[in-house]
Amino acid sequence: MDHVLLNSISAIAIGLIIFVMSLQKSGSVKALIYSLPIPITIALIATDGVINATNVIGLFLICLFLWSVFFFVKRGINVYVADVIAVAMYIGIGYVAIGLVHASFETMALLFIVAWMGFVALYRHHPGRKLKRKPNKVSPLLKLPVVTVMAYILFGLKAILGGVIVTFPFSGVFAVIESRDSLRILAALFTRNSIAVLAMFITMHYLVDEQLVVRLLSGLVVYSIVLGLLMRFIKFKA
Repeated sequence: MDHVLLNSISAIAIGLIIFVMSLQKSGSVKALIYSLPIPITIALIATDGVINATNVIGLFLICLFLWSVFFFVKRGINVYVADVIAVAMYIGIGYVAIGLVHASFETMALLFIVAWMGFVALYRHHPGRKLKRKPNKVSPLLKLPVVTVMAYILFGLKAILGGVIVTFPFSGVFAVIESRDSLRILAALFTRNSIAVLAMFITMHYLVDEQLVVRLLSGLVVYSIVLGLLMRFIKFKA
């Protein structure tokens, strides 16, 4: 398929996903939708399903993106400003990292697992707190064209940003605004669920000789199994 056409389809699909997310009211539901690897799957198709260490770097960065917005807002920075700063951090750190980090996929995956285990051990007993939902001031219809254009531009940069494009927080750009009253649980639930995304990456990495559709389907099956286990045994309070 022509790359321009594929990029266009990918961008439109991500825009539609954002539209669906914007219709949800629960912060936990938004976090769950955000964790689903639909944008990642689309991005993998757009990047020919290549899985390497840069994909794991991107997974680190998407967790950093969410927690950065949370901490910026907690310290009084406007959520829109925090969003822009966090996106710039993602792109900047990602660009530097793919040039400086030459570790293998296995090494990066192991580092991620260790970091994830540390996070879960520290966070799982967080008391949580009830939050009042603030009105959403951004129309879902406005998000669709904005994210579509942004996704198209970023997919065009995949040769420069490598696998970090696969995990770029397309939906997160608006999810953090809509979840500005529950940023902590958005960041926490995605970080918890991120190990399921890593499991998907690992599956696809070791099925490199299979056709892309087989690799994707296998990865999604493994992702679903791991996500189910996470939701069953590792619960975070909203």
